[in-house]
Amino acid sequence: MATNHRAGAVWKLVDDGVLTETQFEAVMVALASQEQRPRGKVVAEIAAYIGAGLVFSGIALVVGSSWEDLALGGRVAVLAAVSIGLVLAGIAVVGGPTRLFVRGTHGPRVRLGSALLALAAGAVAGTVGTALDNGSDDAGSWAVLAGLVAAVLGYAAVPSVIGMLACGLFSGSAIPWALGDLMNADDVWVGIGMLVVGGIWFALTRIDVFVESWLGYAIGVSIALVGALMVQADDRPWAFLLSVLVAAVCFALFAQRRSMVLVLGGGLAVAIAVGSAVTEWTDDPFVAACVVLVIGAIVLGAGAYVLTRSSKDSA
Repeated sequence: MATNHRAGAVWKLVDDGVLTETQFEAVMVALASQEQRPRGKVVAEIAAYIGAGLVFSGIALVVGSSWEDLALGGRVAVLAAVSIGLVLAGIAVVGGPTRLFVRGTHGPRVRLGSALLALAAGAVAGTVGTALDNGSDDAGSWAVLAGLVAAVLGYAAVPSVIGMLACGLFSGSAIPWALGDLMNADDVWVGIGMLVVGGIWFALTRIDVFVESWLGYAIGVSIALVGALMVQADDRPWAFLLSVLVAAVCFALFAQRRSMVLVLGGGLAVAIAVGSAVTEWTDDPFVAACVVLVIGAIVLGAGAYVLTRSSKDSA
């Protein structure tokens, strides 16, 4: 509990503009380094991860060796049992049902429990996909959507970085599967759908839904940029505006939160937008590359000049 109070106190400095998000992370790392865990606990945590991996691999090997001999109902029953077992194991590791849906510290039990719940989300996706394999052409789409629901529930129950990664993986995969397979949408609409999902990640991260803001922004940037690239691949003349929109969101959020991920994402989005626009205006790849290079040099020089002038004025 002391760690939570200390993190909250330091985070107030970020809200007040005294510290950036990167500085906050550096301060917390420095404070955590003063509280070294006993070597035995570190070894125990490593052993727990190795054991979990071996158990999961053993289950996969056992199921794989008899998979062809099982009927559809048997396959679904096995995967459902694995899913339930992983969920129960995750709940037991974190300390029981009373410790669920609590945003606490990133202790070893939380990390291990969230890893088990993330694996459970994958097992749930496999269960649904197998159950619908012979009865639906959209089995893959429903499997991904089921995995997304399980991943979101797992993160809500045990908030952690691993849970965020699981949610990001399934949310980024759900749009192409759902729009492309279930609704037969073309790449433009799939790309726009991914931009919307990226925007949702931006919004949820901005209101501190996730335990690690930098990772939430990184997932949002990744999904949004993939969506913008999918739209641009269709050679739409207005597609570069979507990359500009992603860049504008990144820079607007950076002005508030000072996260390096947002700067990098915004810069990459601008580069994609400029490259798309220049390529649209000229058929010569060399000319397009030179124009992008010149624009980049001008912007870089202007930014460096303003920064150096600001430093001299403050001195």
